[in-house]
Amino acid sequence: REWESERETMLDDVHRGWLEKEGGGVFGRSWQSRYFVLSSTSLTYFEDEAARDSKGEIDVASITRIEPSAPLDKPYCFSLHTTHKGGKTYHLAAADVHQKEQWLHALAAARRGDSIVEAVASFSSSSSATSDESAPSLSSSSSSSSSASASESTSSSIEIDLLRRRVALLESSRDTLTKQVEESAKHAALFDSVRTWIEEALAGRTIDVNAH
Repeated sequence: REWESERETMLDDVHRGWLEKEGGGVFGRSWQSRYFVLSSTSLTYFEDEAARDSKGEIDVASITRIEPSAPLDKPYCFSLHTTHKGGKTYHLAAADVHQKEQWLHALAAARRGDSIVEAVASFSSSSSATSDESAPSLSSSSSSSSSASASESTSSSIEIDLLRRRVALLESSRDTLTKQVEESAKHAALFDSVRTWIEEALAGRTIDVNAH
């Protein structure tokens, strides 16, 4: 199609592919597959590869921070913190760790103003060379395997740290709630005591004031 060739011409230095994007809906938050195209100025996403009209666009200049992790229930995800709509954060997820790292390198290159294609090619070449190295010994084989999974381990470490922080926050909230319940119980006991005292007084019974 003519419009497809025009888009290809305009976006020579691009990185494209499928990502899942977290979004809101009638039934709450959900993940939807979108076809993304990253250029030096924008990250545009479409319903599919053939779609002419985009579903949305993120200005590269609006990205303030790229975080290699996002919601903990989604693997291979990362976050884009932006100034869009007063500070919106986009949560995206790739199909595997290799594709995730490709997107992170591409986005970093776009923010620096470097070539996106060269950045992705450099990462892919480096990753491929590491995984294709033949190991003459058990020791070198283990080293190659560790290198190939280093990025995934780093992301997992970050996600574990975030999970620990959430657990600590929940424990703190539990302690606060426990104290509030204890205070409420004390107030209820005092209220019952005063009510009993009043009822006995109204009934004309002799009351030992000191006992209350």
